[in-house]
Amino acid sequence: MAAEITMPQLGLTMTEGTVSQWLKHEGDIVKKGDELVEIETDKISNIVEAHEDGVLLKIVAQEGESLPVKALLGYIGQPGEQIGAAASAAAVPDSAKSMAAPALREAPVQKIAAGGWVPATPYARKLARDGGLDLTLVTGTGYNGRVIGSDVADCKTAATVRISPTAAKVAADLGIDPAAIQTAGRIMKADVLQSAGIAAAAVAAVPQVTASPVSVVPAHGEKLKGMRKVIAQRLGEGWRNTPHVHHTVEINMTEAAALRGKFIAMDRKFSFTDLIIKAMCKVLEEYRNANDSLDGAYIIHNPEINMGVAVAIDGGLIVPVIKNANQLGLMDIHQKVGELARKAREHTLSPDELSGGTCTISNLGMYGCDHFTPIVNPPEAAILGVCRTVEKAVVIDHQIVIAPMMNAVLGYDHRIIDGATAGLVTSRLREYLENPFLLL
Repeated sequence: MAAEITMPQLGLTMTEGTVSQWLKHEGDIVKKGDELVEIETDKISNIVEAHEDGVLLKIVAQEGESLPVKALLGYIGQPGEQIGAAASAAAVPDSAKSMAAPALREAPVQKIAAGGWVPATPYARKLARDGGLDLTLVTGTGYNGRVIGSDVADCKTAATVRISPTAAKVAADLGIDPAAIQTAGRIMKADVLQSAGIAAAAVAAVPQVTASPVSVVPAHGEKLKGMRKVIAQRLGEGWRNTPHVHHTVEINMTEAAALRGKFIAMDRKFSFTDLIIKAMCKVLEEYRNANDSLDGAYIIHNPEINMGVAVAIDGGLIVPVIKNANQLGLMDIHQKVGELARKAREHTLSPDELSGGTCTISNLGMYGCDHFTPIVNPPEAAILGVCRTVEKAVVIDHQIVIAPMMNAVLGYDHRIIDGATAGLVTSRLREYLENPFLLL
């Protein structure tokens, strides 16, 4: 019997994944351990391997589809082995192409997985959250019954003019304004068809024929996929949906450098990044709402301080998370940062090590950066950008002296954090870094 290839659960928090790229084609011979398909979550990409020898008989989930955990992706079996009619697509009769009646989408069937999970695009989920709409009440018209943004919008319209979701979709297809339809009670599909002068029986007899989309690859183009696609989606979402404000503060790192020198002399090395993580954790303990996050219409008061640290790797950027970072000592933070950075470069981070962050630190100082405006990583409310430390002439106690100065830029979600709070955060951060013994 053919074996199913299913969507793996790559972490405790994973509920769905996206098929990024099939690495084998239907009919290919595969060996146990061969790489079959690349799966993306909102954090990472991972490879599903073959669990047995055989042939890739059928690809069920197409590239770009988002599916829940344990959903069917394809089949592996022996050549010629039957896999059942469920995985085979039914052919559309040629006679349907010549029918004169307008082509309408077949009424979709809402698909709800165990536990009430509804397949939907991130944009559709956002619209539903913002509108206080239960996704289980929305009929999906996307691929394989997936709820898309227009479905949510149509359902909202349906709630306003008392029209069924299917009738609203048919009205949109025919260009009919539901508000112009006169009927007693709720507007149904038959009412829309009657308004359009189309017999319901004639429409029901016409299967929808859709042309396969043609993908045109631009000159010198490369498909956005894998980690780069995840980065584009996450940062695009963060920039579009988050009202960003940035505060820049200049910090005298003289005492921080002196403290680091003393630790090195004792053979206990740490980096400025480690010290900044420790300082930021202390600040978040004092100003807890800077550690909040936003989930639809609710502000989440995160009880833990989990610090994400941006790490540049080949092909992109990844943000491993130090859980309960405020409970760690300076040397513990140094050890944890080193461990997570090594795993990031070796691509061995677990999904749980990439989730649950409540704030992020991005350090571009080693690249000679004097200023930048980092993008908040949703659903977090704040990110700290760290710039290079450079010697400058500054005035201290009415004297001009040379001091190592560093810019730090706090980017924050203005829906959650006010400017005054952000000012207190950056001011307190500067106080801790200019007096680092307060952190010990």
